[in-house]
Amino acid sequence: MMLYSLPLIIAGMGGMINETFDRLMLHRWLPGDPLFRDSQVGIYNACYKLSILITLFIQAFRMGAEPFFFKQAEGQNPQRIYARVMKFFVIIITLMFLAVSLFMPVWKYFIGPKYWEGLAIVPILLMANMFLGIYYNLSIWYKLGNKTSAGAWITLIGAGITVLINFIFIPYYSYMACAWATFFCYGTMMIVSFIWGQKEYRIPYAWKKMLAYMVIVGLLFFAHRGITALWNNELFSLGAGAVLILAYLWFVGNVERKELAQLPVIGKYFKEKIKK
Repeated sequence: MMLYSLPLIIAGMGGMINETFDRLMLHRWLPGDPLFRDSQVGIYNACYKLSILITLFIQAFRMGAEPFFFKQAEGQNPQRIYARVMKFFVIIITLMFLAVSLFMPVWKYFIGPKYWEGLAIVPILLMANMFLGIYYNLSIWYKLGNKTSAGAWITLIGAGITVLINFIFIPYYSYMACAWATFFCYGTMMIVSFIWGQKEYRIPYAWKKMLAYMVIVGLLFFAHRGITALWNNELFSLGAGAVLILAYLWFVGNVERKELAQLPVIGKYFKEKIKK
């Protein structure tokens, strides 16, 4: 038990660096008087809270998913179940990304007008937290294989990236550097865990399809930015966002029709479409 859990303590310490160290570095490393540094940290903290909407879902998912994953490991071909869970997880968090980033005219009122100048970092942090959620799903390979030291190394790599990017770029780009450091930290952890995990414990993830979903929501976000730049109106922005989300739902529904037909409650609607 000690051999299994001690590396996870190191991973937890590295995770705390990834989550909180950027604020300490922003306050200490940013040029200017203390009041200016405090204001920049306040803006970053306020805007970071909007990305927590995805983080809350990820934490709730972890509480239920990890016991489920360990239970499924006792059955036959658990890898297929892990791959299926990951695909639906990616679909949900990409929808949450769109729901927050495209409806920013609503969400921004949760933090107050004096923090709105930092809203540009919210989509970056949302995508970073998507990477983190995928990493948590991928981490099942080293937990099932009793190779928790791999988790410690991956998290420490992420912590190193966080510190390095913040150290170099905070004096020039303030909290924007912190947001991109979080993005590259969690993105690197996700990629390293995927490559390493497929060598140690192969799971047939539909990674091309999941990558396509993430790219599509990124393109929809930029399309929304381009459309709303032509007419800067909040109601128009919300309407355009709703249309793009519905278009994405329609697209996913058609691509995943057979899989969705097997789900409870909503499955019957997709079964009817398949029969037709």
